[in-house]
Amino acid sequence: MSKKKQADDRKQLLIRYRIDEKGCVSFIDPCCEEMPIRLFSTIMEAISKIENEWNTRKKNKLNV
Repeated sequence: MSKKKQADDRKQLLIRYRIDEKGCVSFIDPCCEEMPIRLFSTIMEAISKIENEWNTRKKNKLNV
């Protein structure tokens, strides 16, 4: 029996980030392959919330 070669249907989502000297994070240059726009916008919204939460906690730690 021969094994049937399966097509690789995985896609890639690339998100770069930068952490400045104060420890605040910013996500930059999102890039994806053929992702539905609703899914991409939901992911970007979640990443934005993560960025805001991270930076808020960093600022609170610096102020204490």
